[in-house]
Amino acid sequence: MTPLRQLARFVVNFQLKDVPPKVVKAAKYCVLDSIGAALGAVNEEELSFICREWKTWTKSSSPYQARVWGCNYKLDVFQALFLNGMMGHALELDDVHTGSKSHIGAVVVETAWTLGEAIHTDGKTFLEAVVVGYEIMARVGLSMDVISNRKRGWHGTGVIGTFGAAAAAGHLLRLTEEQMVWAFGMAGTQSSGLWAFLEEGSTCKKLHPARASVNGLTAALLAKMGMTGPEHILEAKDGGLYRAVSDSFSMEKLTKDLGRTYEILAIDKKPYPCCRTTHHAIDAALALRSEIDWERIERIVVETYEVGVLQCGSLDYPHSPVEAKFSIPYTVAAALVRGRVSLSEFTNEAVEDEQIKALAQKVSVVADPLFSGRYPKRWGCRIRITMEDKSQIEKQIDNMSGSWACPLTKEQEIGKFKGLAEKVICEEDMERIVETILTMENAEQIPEI
Repeated sequence: MTPLRQLARFVVNFQLKDVPPKVVKAAKYCVLDSIGAALGAVNEEELSFICREWKTWTKSSSPYQARVWGCNYKLDVFQALFLNGMMGHALELDDVHTGSKSHIGAVVVETAWTLGEAIHTDGKTFLEAVVVGYEIMARVGLSMDVISNRKRGWHGTGVIGTFGAAAAAGHLLRLTEEQMVWAFGMAGTQSSGLWAFLEEGSTCKKLHPARASVNGLTAALLAKMGMTGPEHILEAKDGGLYRAVSDSFSMEKLTKDLGRTYEILAIDKKPYPCCRTTHHAIDAALALRSEIDWERIERIVVETYEVGVLQCGSLDYPHSPVEAKFSIPYTVAAALVRGRVSLSEFTNEAVEDEQIKALAQKVSVVADPLFSGRYPKRWGCRIRITMEDKSQIEKQIDNMSGSWACPLTKEQEIGKFKGLAEKVICEEDMERIVETILTMENAEQIPEI
C-alpha cells in the first residue's frame, strides 16, 4: 500500500470517537480562531469590494449554496468558498503550523464549513473533516523540505493546501478509498502559490488559501464523479510534486504514527496581525520596552533563522501596510514606539509614522546558526539593543506567544474571536456562534454565519 493510499484510508475511515478528547477540543478552537480571523476581514476595503462585485458575476441557482461569511447573501458553494477562503487569510491573523510552514485553518476550516453548510452536514462529521484536513495538510508539508520550498519562491500554504481541502471535502462527501486517492492526485496537480507578491507589496497572498480550498473541493467532487488522479502525485520521477517544489522529501514521514499522533495539537494561534516570522521579534521588543528608553536606542540587531531573514528581514522601509506585515524592522520599531502591534499598526498612517520609520532604520536582521539549525521545528530569535551610552540589553525568544508551547488561554482565544467578530455581528450572535462551535459535536447541522 502506497503512503498516499494510507492517507486516503485514514481520511475515509476516520471517526471522532477514536481520538482523544484533547484532539476534539483543539479542533473546536481552531475553528473558532479561523472564523474569527475571517469575520474580522469582512469590512476590509479591498475584500468588501471584491465580495460585492464577485456576487454580480456569479449568480447561480445551484441547490448547493452557502453563506458568504458576514454577508446577507449566499452563492454556490464554489464561489462562497472562494470568498470565505480569502477572508480567512486577509488580516494575517489565521493559525500557523510551523512544521509545515503553512496556514492550515484558512484552507481546511473554510472548506469544511462552507461545504458542510451547503450539503447540510452535522457537527460531528464537520469536526471529523476538520481533523483529517489538518492532519493531511500538515503531513504533506512535513514530508518535504519546506526550507528549500520557500527558498525556491513557493508559498507553502498554496502548495500543500489543496491536499488539506481535498481531505476535508472527501470526508464530507463520503468518498471511497479509491476516490480519495484520485482526489489527492488531482489536488496535487492543482498546487500553486508563489511568493512574488511581496516584491511589490501586492495584495494577492490571500488568493493562495482560497484557491487551494476551491481546488481541493474540485478534486474531491471530480473524484466522486469518476475522474482519476495519479496515486504517485507526490514522488513520481517525472512530474511528482515534491521533486518539482523542493530539494528533498521523505515519503516515510507521510504516515509515521498516523492515527496515533495528531498535528492539530501543534498549531500556533497568532496574537499579532502580521507574518508569523515577525512574532518572536515582536515578543522580544515588547518584553524589553519597559526596561529602556526607546528614543535613546542607537541600534538593534535581530538574530533569527535564515528563512526569516529572507522573508521578513529586508532593510528597505515598507511602502504599504502589506509590506509592513512582512518586515521585522518595522514590527520591532512599532512595538517599541507604540507598545503594541495591532491592526492599527498596519494602516497607511502607521507606516508613515516618522518615529516608527526612524527607529526601523536602526534595525538589522541577521541569520544565526542556533535558530537556523532548529527551524522549522522551532521558530525563534534574539534581539540585541545598543543604547546611545553603549550599554546593551538583549532578549531571546524560544517559544512565541500563541505557540503550542506557549498557548493562548481559553479566555484569550474567545477574546480574540469576539474582538474580530464584533465588527460585523452583534453580541448575541457572537455568543451563539461561540457556544455552537465549542459544542459542535452536538449540532444537527452546520449553522449559517
